[in-house]
Amino acid sequence: MLPLAFLLGIALWSHCAGAITWDFDDGTTQGWAAKESGAAGGLVEVNLFPGQVTDGVWTIDVSPSVVGEKYPTPSVQVISPTIGYDSHLFDRIRVRFRTVHHRPTVGSFWLAWTNEHNRLAPGRDPADLFSNRFSLHGQVGFVYTTEWQEVDLTLPVSDGEVAPGDREVWEGLLLDIRLNFSLDWGESDVPRSAAEVVGWLEIDWIELTGVEELLAGELAPPSVEYFHFEGAGLFTPPIFSPIVPGLGGFIAEGAGVLADLDADGDLDLFSTWGGRGPGSDNPFVAGWVMALNDGRGAFETVRTKTTEWVFYWDVRSGDLTGDGQDEIVLAHSDIVVWSIDSELQVEVLMQLPDRQLVGLMDWDGDGAIELFVSDRTVAEGRALEIWEVKQGEWTATQLAVAENHAPSRLGDLTGDGQVDVLWVPLSDQANTWIVAGLEAGPRAGNIVFESDLGTPLSLLGAGDFDGDGQVDLLTPLERNPFEQNKGLLLWRGQRGGGVEEAVLYDERLFVRSPVVMRDLNGDGVEDWTFVGGDRASGIGVFIEWGGGANPAKEVERHRLAGDGVQVLPGDVDGDGDVDLVVLNPLLGGVHVLKSSVGEQATAVQTPAAARPVQHRLGDSYPNPFNPAVVLPLELVRDAAQVSLRVYDVLGRRVRQVWQGPLGAGGHRFIWDGRDEQGKDVAAGVYLYQVEIDGQVEAKKTTKLP
Repeated sequence: MLPLAFLLGIALWSHCAGAITWDFDDGTTQGWAAKESGAAGGLVEVNLFPGQVTDGVWTIDVSPSVVGEKYPTPSVQVISPTIGYDSHLFDRIRVRFRTVHHRPTVGSFWLAWTNEHNRLAPGRDPADLFSNRFSLHGQVGFVYTTEWQEVDLTLPVSDGEVAPGDREVWEGLLLDIRLNFSLDWGESDVPRSAAEVVGWLEIDWIELTGVEELLAGELAPPSVEYFHFEGAGLFTPPIFSPIVPGLGGFIAEGAGVLADLDADGDLDLFSTWGGRGPGSDNPFVAGWVMALNDGRGAFETVRTKTTEWVFYWDVRSGDLTGDGQDEIVLAHSDIVVWSIDSELQVEVLMQLPDRQLVGLMDWDGDGAIELFVSDRTVAEGRALEIWEVKQGEWTATQLAVAENHAPSRLGDLTGDGQVDVLWVPLSDQANTWIVAGLEAGPRAGNIVFESDLGTPLSLLGAGDFDGDGQVDLLTPLERNPFEQNKGLLLWRGQRGGGVEEAVLYDERLFVRSPVVMRDLNGDGVEDWTFVGGDRASGIGVFIEWGGGANPAKEVERHRLAGDGVQVLPGDVDGDGDVDLVVLNPLLGGVHVLKSSVGEQATAVQTPAAARPVQHRLGDSYPNPFNPAVVLPLELVRDAAQVSLRVYDVLGRRVRQVWQGPLGAGGHRFIWDGRDEQGKDVAAGVYLYQVEIDGQVEAKKTTKLP
């Protein structure tokens, strides 16, 4: 183990002019972000803790790390912006911080980093991913105080005690540093409420310096904002509709679809959802939800069901039976086809075990969609099957079989007007990606490229993006189990064979969703849209006019609150334009970005007499209540800023129930009778107040003992 010098309460030396110092004096976090320490992968990478900078102090709310936990241990990891200097310049990190609590607590503190040695395990010690090399545990742990304390971490260049290889794993191009604070271990196996543990961490400054760095002179601080979210362009800023927690949480290809579920002529939402059951001892649970569209692009939940361990990663829709109504196709290790009537009742039409979904397409032009699947039961390897309904009966036809490949996608991948199939290599059995005709099989097709990568690529898109008649593939530049997809890499097919690699975005981009390719503005050219961003700038919707492979592309970006895992294109307000609906599992709902390409009146209008003449805060129910109450809200139009709060009779704020934009229509918010710290409030009278773009309205509700 490397020795660490922890000097608390005093500084060994004054701030050096050559050090890189983040002091937060400009009122921002200067590119630093905070998330739950120890959590990695998927949503947690962008599930950033709320916080604010006041008078040069960054206050981080760590309470989300203990929500629902029986044995809460609040923890936070603060991550620097991309540094970009060689690590050998630095051998010392200092930080000044304190906790906001009524007493000192005992926990742990450690340093992690990302450099060229551990790009696939970001924030981990590359020599030992499961230990904290630069930490202080001791017999009693690290003591966090409510007074300011300074921690000094020193990495010696050479002192005779450094184990071989210790310095080497630190040196290299330094991407970021990560400080991990486990704030309160508490007593083992003793349940505690959220109010009993630390809720806030305050950081005054962070400094990175070293002997070599001081000799080199003052270094410029790293760049902070990588992606600008302007919020102006063809699409209006996103409007949020709450639906169900964890919406779209389990996702591979797509967790939701837009389809007319109730046969009223507009596009509704069917989606899966996933999350944890109440309490830390419960397993993950999942289910599905139907949310109806009011005809203007606002969605409201009408049916939801919990399926516990049974969940599907891929959801599609299409008219498979030719009756004019879309069916729902759910796929994971098997495939299920559902019919949904106008009363939203589900009928299972077919179930296929040991099949994977390839795609839906009206191949023969009869008006009914065919179901293309990968059959895993054939002895030779994988087979491409087509399932269709003929005279009320489901029939299957095997089109092609491959030994080392599986069918993955279908469509006009070469731009010649014919249907192609992309066959991807099975794990450890091949390294070629092949495109062939529907009935030809992969051997008769053209090799797209050969990959020497040791792990399978994560395919984000396929098609002829540059119009040269060759198939191009879109994949992440990097993928790891901790941060998942990062960057965008274009594999451009070449005439005569071979591929050319083009980096569209470097590893600073977090790619949060598959890339959707669709003509969004009616100019006959496919555009690209996806959810991406970074910790410093946030997460948002990227819209690339003319496609990301076009060097002269124009980009429109809109920031999202929370996260986004899938973009669904469709006309949700009936004006004939393609709008965008984004699934957000962190906030449990959808963002709707309405297109303004045409200004014609909406095709689906709500009669004027049925519309409220102003925003209206409804009566709570049940009233009186215990433990939870519903707070209804009706918006006559989209609102850029809505704040719904609960106050006690003395005018003290008890809970912020909602803050942000909302779409026109009816909304129902649930207050669980708890305050901001998760503690049950006392019985009595409470005011719930809504402020909508400056318009304020309040009503009363009563909690029973």
